[in-house]
Amino acid sequence: MTSDQQYCENIRRETSLFANWPPDAPRKIGDFGRVQGAMFQFMGSLDPEEIEALGSRESASRSNYDIMIKSSRSMGAGVSAGAKVAKVAKGKAVLQLKFDSAEGVVFAAPSVRITEIASLEVLGRTLRERMLEGNWDPVYAVVVQIVVADRATVILSSQSGASMDFEVDAKAPVNAQLVAELNAGASQLSSQGVGINIVGQGPITPLFKLAFLQRRILGGSKIAYRDAFALGEQDVDVHDVDEEHVLVII
Repeated sequence: MTSDQQYCENIRRETSLFANWPPDAPRKIGDFGRVQGAMFQFMGSLDPEEIEALGSRESASRSNYDIMIKSSRSMGAGVSAGAKVAKVAKGKAVLQLKFDSAEGVVFAAPSVRITEIASLEVLGRTLRERMLEGNWDPVYAVVVQIVVADRATVILSSQSGASMDFEVDAKAPVNAQLVAELNAGASQLSSQGVGINIVGQGPITPLFKLAFLQRRILGGSKIAYRDAFALGEQDVDVHDVDEEHVLVII
């Protein structure tokens, strides 16, 4: 499995959301495309007037994500071989991120805003009209919810034993907030064996939900649609569009 597909699959397993690829790519409500495995492939966007008609609402509370997959973080005084400095400054320490596998991931987004469309009814009608006009492929999915991180760090290893060292305040708590606010230009000391490394960037949109316009399954329950999408135990929402179609939100 390729690293991009592996990352998207791992993050979907952890969050039940789709992972943006690359993690800092632009993503907005109304984007549509195909889904291959756990990966969304952008094909285009709904027209601006269609997106405006959907409306939007933002969650009143913030969420946070702190995901460590086959990886670890620790604070110490030692500097790795090959670091830019021989030792850290007074009052500073070394934050080391280590990866135990080529599939390792660090995903720190401690403060995110969730925005979603306000009217699934309008979306269903819009997609149905597009389909009748021959302007909608039944395999397409459309972004209906986005997760925007003020600041985030997303790092993927490319080999077992990969690591990154950063100079940080010695009194800083070792948590997702610290990792998300790292500054690659100012605080990074060394890096080896990592692939994608988005360090302390934002705002970015690393996660989102999708809606599919699907033919109604006769007598279908949520479980039937979940099985149709091979979602295992993951949750699925189903909303009526007309007698023949539903919106499936995953």
